[in-house]
Amino acid sequence: MYLRRFILSAVACAPMLAVMSGTAQAQQVPAATAQAFINQSGQQLVTIVNSSASTSQKAAQLHQLVEQIVAVDQIGDYVLGRYINVATPDQHTQFLQLFHELLSYNITYQIKAYAGISLVVNNAAPLGDDMVVNTTINAPGKAPETVGWAVDEVNGAPKIVDVIVAGTSLRITTRNDYASVVIDNGGAVSALLNAMQNRVTQIAAQ
Repeated sequence: MYLRRFILSAVACAPMLAVMSGTAQAQQVPAATAQAFINQSGQQLVTIVNSSASTSQKAAQLHQLVEQIVAVDQIGDYVLGRYINVATPDQHTQFLQLFHELLSYNITYQIKAYAGISLVVNNAAPLGDDMVVNTTINAPGKAPETVGWAVDEVNGAPKIVDVIVAGTSLRITTRNDYASVVIDNGGAVSALLNAMQNRVTQIAAQ
C-alpha cells in the first residue's frame, strides 16, 4: 500500500475515474503504451520519493506529478457518483477544489514515512474499458506488494484512473464511502463538503 497512497491518498477517505459529460470519452490504451506510461510515471515518482530533497520540496514535486499523470477531476466526478446531479454548480466546484486540496495535504503528510521504494512493471491486461498494468512495489523491511494501475486515455493522453489492490478497486470503494456520508445526512451534499473541509483542516494542523 506504499506507492498508491501518494497517488490516491487524496481521500484519506479515498479513489477514481469516470468520463462525465463535458469530458472527452476515454479510449482503451494499448497494453504496451499503458506499461510504458506506468513505468515512466512510477520511476518519476520513485525518484522523487527517494531523493534527498526536503519534505516540502518532495511534496510539491509529487503534487505536480500526480496532477500530470492522474485524471484527478474525472476521479472526483466518479467519487461524487450520482450526487453530481444533486450538487449545485457551486457545490461541484467546491468539491473538486477540496478533492485537489486533500490530495496535496495527504501527500505532504504521508511522504515522511517512505524512502527506498522501488517499482517493477509486470504484465498488462484489459479490464472493462481500462487497461490494468500490474506492478510490484518494494520497500525496505516490508513484503512486496502487487498493485494494479488502471489506465485510460483521457483527453488524448494516458491517465491513471484507478488503483487495484488485493482485487479491490479503490475508485469503487471510495465512491461508496462518499455516498455513505451523503446518505447518512439525508442526501445533503453539503455534509460531504463539510466532512472533506474538516479533513483538510485536520491534516493542515498536523
